Formats: sequence, C-alpha cells, structure tokens
Amino acid sequence: MEILIVDDELVSRKTLQKLLENLGKCRVAESGEEALSMIKDEIPDLILLDIIMPGIDGYNVCETLKADRATKEVPVIFLSANANIEDITRGFELGAVDYITKPFHKAEVKARVRTHLSIRKMQADICAKNSMLEQKISEIKVKTEQLRQKDLQLIEMDRIAGIGTLAAGIAHEINNPLGFVKSSIGFLKKSIEKLIRVADYWDDQPLEDELRKAYKELLDGMNYDHMKNSMDRKFDRVERGVERIITIVNSMRRFSRVDLETVGHLDINQSIDDAVTILNSEDVDAVEFVKELGQTPLLECSTSEINQVLLHILKNALDAVEGNGRVKVMSSFNEKKEQISLQVVDNGNGMSPEVLRQALNPFFTTKQVGSGTGTGLSMTEAIIKRHGGTISIVSEEEKGTTVTVMLPVAGQKAGVS
Repeated sequence: MEILIVDDELVSRKTLQKLLENLGKCRVAESGEEALSMIKDEIPDLILLDIIMPGIDGYNVCETLKADRATKEVPVIFLSANANIEDITRGFELGAVDYITKPFHKAEVKARVRTHLSIRKMQADICAKNSMLEQKISEIKVKTEQLRQKDLQLIEMDRIAGIGTLAAGIAHEINNPLGFVKSSIGFLKKSIEKLIRVADYWDDQPLEDELRKAYKELLDGMNYDHMKNSMDRKFDRVERGVERIITIVNSMRRFSRVDLETVGHLDINQSIDDAVTILNSEDVDAVEFVKELGQTPLLECSTSEINQVLLHILKNALDAVEGNGRVKVMSSFNEKKEQISLQVVDNGNGMSPEVLRQALNPFFTTKQVGSGTGTGLSMTEAIIKRHGGTISIVSEEEKGTTVTVMLPVAGQKAGVS
C-alpha cells in the first residue's frame, strides 16, 4: 500500500513518514501543488493532507481530487491544528474520510491510518472481484447467446432435414401412382375416341325410323354432342394438371436434395424456379411471380441450407402481399467480386422502422400465435453469414420490401467445408 503525506512542515512530514513506514510505502510532498503533480504520476492508496499550507491549501487539493474520476475514491485524512467544528465539518463535506488534529498522538494516527488502509484494500478487492464477476457475466452472456444460436441452428437443421425427407418421401410416393394416372389418361383418351367413332358410325347407316328415333333420343339424353365437343378440352385440362403435378414433384425432389452430400454445387436459378413452382402450387392465383434471372455460375454451398433460404425469403414475400400483388425475383453475377446477387422485391404492406430493426432478431415475428416461431429470418441470416454472404432488408410501410442477398460463389470464400 502507498501513503502520500502532504504537509508544509518538515518535522510533521518526517514524523509521519517514520511513524507509518511499516504500514506501506510513504511518499511526501511539502505543498498542494507538489502533491497534485505527484498524484498525476502515481495515485496513492491513502493521503494525509494538511489543511493550512501556502499556495493551494488542503481544502482546494481535496476538492480537486474529488472532482477527478481517477482520484475521487482515494481516501483523504485531513491534518490540522484547528479542532473547531466548522473546519472538521467542511473537511467531511469535501469528501474526507477522517480528521486528525495536531499535535499527533502516534498510536491514534497509526490506528486510524491502518483502519483506512484496510478499508481501501477491501474496496480494491471488492472492485477486483466485481470486475471479475462482470467479466464472467459477460462471458456467460456470450456463451448463452452462442448456445441459443446453436439451438436455433439445430432446430432449423432438424426442420430442414424433416422437410427434405418429407418432400422426398411425398415425391416418391406420388411418382408411382402419377405414372399410372398419366398412362391411363392416354389409354382412356384413345378408348373414348374409338367409342365416339362407333357412335358416329351409326349416323350414316340406314336404320328404321323407329330405331333411328330411339337412337337419337338416347344421344340427346346423354347430351352427346356437347360431351363429344368438350372431350378434347377436358382431356387437355387433365393432362395439363398431371404435367403440373409432375413439375411440382420434380421440383420438390430437386429442392429437398436429401440424397446429396451436405456441400455441393447449386444452380441458383434452377433453385429459384423450383421454389417458385412449389409456392405457386398453393392457392396464390392472384400473386404474380416475375423472374429476371441473369447468367450465374454454380454456387458452392450447403445446397439444402441455401434452398431453405430461398424458400423462406420468397414465402415471406408471398405472405407480405397477402395473396394479391407481385413478387419479383432477380439474380445476377458480379464477376469482379465473384458474388451472386439475389433480390426479392414485393409490393406488399412493408414494415415500419421499428419492425424492420427487429426483423432479423431471433423469435421476433409479426404473425399470429401459431403461425410462425420468428426464427426464420434470423436463421436465414445465420446461414448466409456461414456462407460468407450478407443480407440486407429495405422496407417502407405500404410500399413493399426488398431483400438483397450477396453470396460468394467459391466454397473456400464462403467458409463451407
């Protein structure tokens, strides 16, 4: 511990220095100016400060110390031959911890100094422990956040895996009966064409009037002419419906990619097409999807994760337009930066500045209870960052939202291994 003795009387300085040398390192100053200069270089643990000194007196020195953040906690014991209550009170009001009158009683001085040094040491220990606790709390907060992010990642990975497995399973199960339906449609179409030819055959054959009348009544009763004329349109609609189902199933199989390795090469434009196809399979007839896809190289990435990012951003845009509006998807390649740019623009409700600030926060959602967990965009951002990319969102209420994603094409730059 270090003690600074400030007194303009040589005898007092020497006496106190000799008396307190066993309690700590003692330094001395013979004026207020010298004391303040010494304290700038090295802050003591305790100051014994004479009040009456030429130049800057003890009160001013104490006031200066207490006004400085670096020295305001240093305990000050005033020394004075004045023992009147006004001087003592003023000393305590300025922040002194004790007041010793001259002439000194050695035992009293030593006891008081020892007490305040002990208090100072305890305060220093408490500060050190508080600092350690704050550091530990900070470390715990960091680890807690890391664990929370890992939990979110695991939840999302399980969800992605579940969706992928389910999509692949559904696609596989649908494929076989779909094949039967497709082949059966062709057979039925040819068979009905033959039956129509059989029915039409009797129109040109000589029949008795009574038989021809009964035959005509039969055809009219089944609305034969209308059925015959609309048959091609009906079969065309069925065939187009089957082809649409096949397209959606193939998109689901490609999009899930459960049979591929975690890291692979992804055609981002094909994934956009697949995602739009899957989302268009929902009841979104009033939504116009516009695609402006530029030439892009293959993206080295975790294919299932990037597909999930695309699906989530597009689904958010679809939700924003509430079934009536336009969603525009654009892709391009920046050769200089070797980055693929993806932009999704909707003309939906947009977001307020407050909602926009929280859009990427975990568990934040504006959807009704049960409609979303609020982990989607935060996990989307985490996936993009893991791939070395960036995501930015620009939105304005009643004017729509633009989401921009930048992804480096090379795996080593993307941090994918």
